[in-house]
Amino acid sequence: MRNRTAERRVQLVRAAHHVFSSRGYRNTGVSDIVKEAGVSHGTFYNYFDNKRHILDEVLDTGVDFILDAVVAGDEPDDASTADELAAQFRTILTRVFDLVEREPALVQFILLDAPAIDDESLQRLLRLVRTFGATASAFLANGVRRGFLQSDLDTEVAGEGLLSLIISAILTGVRGVTPAERERVIESFVGFAMHGVR
Repeated sequence: MRNRTAERRVQLVRAAHHVFSSRGYRNTGVSDIVKEAGVSHGTFYNYFDNKRHILDEVLDTGVDFILDAVVAGDEPDDASTADELAAQFRTILTRVFDLVEREPALVQFILLDAPAIDDESLQRLLRLVRTFGATASAFLANGVRRGFLQSDLDTEVAGEGLLSLIISAILTGVRGVTPAERERVIESFVGFAMHGVR
């Protein structure tokens, strides 16, 4: 029964994400979500109190999905040289552009539309996005420990800087780029980031 409950919850969150992304949060009602999910209003209210409640779940799962898609199998301790760290960063930025191409509605909703819904959603997203900064900091801390990054590097601040580059890459991808522009942007970001942390 627990699996069925978890599956139904995921089904509702996916439906809400789809409808929020296509119609906008303000133009979506609970009736639109249940129609998309193919369930009754009663089923919806077994899991969520209202549309605002399910929004929090959409944001949480969306940010987790983006983080998993971007970082994927890379571990902060994998790089043993600055060149290997640069290669990791290049791969992560490539995944950012791939994600924007595959899931433009998800990226647009999570990073551009949702923060404008209300202050609560903005604050929730800021807390969730700090996870990206902490992850970037872990990659840099590895370089400091191994000695290929400067020993006095403030990895927390530098991680936030890398997060800014990743968000900039996402916004560039949403705007749309040619394959040549994409490669130029990736190489520019990698060069800028590595120059800053070495």
